[in-house]
Amino acid sequence: MSHAPLSSAPRLRWPRALGLPLVLCASWAVSCGDLEGFTSRPGQAYCGTIGLPVFQSGFVDEGSPSTLELALTLDVSKLPTDASQPPTEPGILNSNDPQGICGTPDAPQALFQNAPLRTIPELQHDVLSALTFGEGHDHDFFAWVDSTCQGTMVAVVSLMKNNYVELRLFKPMPAPRIGATPAEQPGFALFHLNPKPLYTSEAEGGCGFPPPS
Repeated sequence: MSHAPLSSAPRLRWPRALGLPLVLCASWAVSCGDLEGFTSRPGQAYCGTIGLPVFQSGFVDEGSPSTLELALTLDVSKLPTDASQPPTEPGILNSNDPQGICGTPDAPQALFQNAPLRTIPELQHDVLSALTFGEGHDHDFFAWVDSTCQGTMVAVVSLMKNNYVELRLFKPMPAPRIGATPAEQPGFALFHLNPKPLYTSEAEGGCGFPPPS
């Protein structure tokens, strides 16, 4: 599937005549009916790997092919429609990397295991909620997501007009020592995710995730 071209630097937009408060309301008020097509069907998820090696650090070894594949299950009916709402969980994130930065052959462990995306209501009161990412985006939202061994990360989820998802992960970490492994480094990664059958093999056009035991 072809992807929309990567946009230039994000920018803030708002009509001066409307004033900031109205614009902030427009930025977080979601018409779930307009986005309902992004809700994952039963047995499906948005799956994919890191877009290109230059779009990651701190997630896989440099110079190595990406072994980190993600599966994101979305329910857009759980996107916040009111800034006063408590946090919601519009997505679940899993990874298929049992021997990645969290696991070893003797002790396999995926980076994400049924990790909910937790929205950030307080963000809706800040100008950051008015951030736009250029053409091709139907909706963007920020969330927290907990990994199994790398702490809590910031996720930026972009619902794209041609029905695929861009997921950006930001992994905070102290300044690394020289020679630090990816697990010891702060990280960023951009993933391109497309809807596929979750437990169908990749050879048959699926995500290739193992079914629950």
